[in-house]
Amino acid sequence: MVAIDSLLFDFSPRLGGEDPEHVRMLAQASGPLPPITVHAPTMRVIDGVHRVRAARLNCLSEIPARMLDCDEQSAFILAVKANISHGLPLSKDDRTTAAIQIIASHPDWSDRAVAAVTGLSDKTVSRIRALSVSATPQSSIRRGRDGRIRPLDTTEKREQAADLIAKGSHTGLREIAKETGLSLATVQDVRQRINRGEDPVPSRYRLAKGHTRAAATPAHPPSAQRTRYKETPADRRVVLAKLDHDPSLKFSEAGRYLLHWLHRYSIDADGAKAVCDSVPDHWTPVISELARTCATAWSRLADVLDARPLDPESARSGSWDSEGCPSRTKEAT
Repeated sequence: MVAIDSLLFDFSPRLGGEDPEHVRMLAQASGPLPPITVHAPTMRVIDGVHRVRAARLNCLSEIPARMLDCDEQSAFILAVKANISHGLPLSKDDRTTAAIQIIASHPDWSDRAVAAVTGLSDKTVSRIRALSVSATPQSSIRRGRDGRIRPLDTTEKREQAADLIAKGSHTGLREIAKETGLSLATVQDVRQRINRGEDPVPSRYRLAKGHTRAAATPAHPPSAQRTRYKETPADRRVVLAKLDHDPSLKFSEAGRYLLHWLHRYSIDADGAKAVCDSVPDHWTPVISELARTCATAWSRLADVLDARPLDPESARSGSWDSEGCPSRTKEAT
């Protein structure tokens, strides 16, 4: 129990202060409220300002509290994180301002790490960081949510991973990730780019540093590459109908999920134009972001499928037939 008069309230990330209506609601609660959280060295309230105001409204002089001993920057981060997970949530302006402060105090934190604390998306945090870059010195490394430190520009390490993959001296991607210091997901991306004959370094790094590198030789010979499927709206209907009747898809749970996605999220250019014209202006940013997220997920699925090798026999006989569907060998059928 701590004396209410001993508490300070300048840790709150709320720009507009407390909400009197929420204080009155808490004051009328019949049962006990959870303990507040207090920064022990300074007696600042990290979480629970509304509960303290409610206790005062009920003429109490003490309140149950958890005392935390940490630095003030960590205390502020805890205050933000606590106020997005329960109680009266922070407004978007509150969370944006908190993100600016956290980026300034922890420039090495990744966008996703800041997003996890503030309740914003990592893309929003990235935009906030870009606007703050002139005022805040930026680190060349990023500390992820898992606590691992990774370089911001992975150009050299991606090239190192590409060389190791090309030499075939490592049997597992985890070994390459450990040796280069890259994440497993980044090493997988490097391998997929090599399989597609692309530069293992993304264009954003190449453009930023004038980086050039010859396109990698695909890991699988041209005879094992898939013939690209060129579709029209009519082709799409034919293909979906044939996919629906393929036992290898319709009789497996994963296959049924895939068929559901293909039917539900397939759009054509004319339909997209009509939908765009009907979207209200105030929903445009939200729907745009959702559409972009769906497109990214589909693109990643396509990359994984493109990178998966075909056995030579399947590659020779497997191609898109005149009706827009993959032909198969007798054994596969």
